[in-house]
Amino acid sequence: MAFSLDSERDGHRVALNKAIAEFKPGLECSVEAYGKLLGVRGEKRLMGVWKEMGWDGMNMELAEKIYKRKADIFTEMLEKKEIPLRPGVAELVDAAISNGVKLAVCSSNTQKNVELIVNSLGLVRSSNMEIFAGGRVANRKPSPDIYNLAKGTMSVDAADCLVIEDDEVGLQAAKAANMACLITTSAYTKKDDLMLADRIVDSLEGIELENLVSLPASMVGLNA
Repeated sequence: MAFSLDSERDGHRVALNKAIAEFKPGLECSVEAYGKLLGVRGEKRLMGVWKEMGWDGMNMELAEKIYKRKADIFTEMLEKKEIPLRPGVAELVDAAISNGVKLAVCSSNTQKNVELIVNSLGLVRSSNMEIFAGGRVANRKPSPDIYNLAKGTMSVDAADCLVIEDDEVGLQAAKAANMACLITTSAYTKKDDLMLADRIVDSLEGIELENLVSLPASMVGLNA
């Protein structure tokens, strides 16, 4: 469901800043700094990014407390509908429902958070979407497990499916499930390796359903 919200920039980063303010008022994680946090691995590299942000006294114990608080704040933001939908999402969902297209949300996020996001779309839209959230499969993306589960549960063929994702990991999962994939890039995924995508767009705004129906049959890497 990452394609429906710019959840990293407008959700998780904002929640992180609110959590930081509770521990160290005056420090803020910029869009650029949060992008670095998303890409780091290991304690030394993580602490290096925090130091760049201006917090020399950060340690793993404190970082874990902040991230735990961030997760709670993120859920609260979803409950209050404080994270805006990306342009074009509602219109595309409406078009799919009107044309009898089966819809599913396949996410590594928690069941509660995915339900909150889906419910924010309104009763008609949410009632036409099946949810496959974190915990229902053993392996997270880039494993195709979540998409294969959705395919089997909904009794559809991979060749008839179109996955909409926003990053390289989601794209790898879709392709491993032998499904076509449209990528709508986010603030942090424009530099991902997206060459396997069947189509790449910056936004779903103005994207017509009839322009997407041929993608599942193509199964080729067409970047447009």
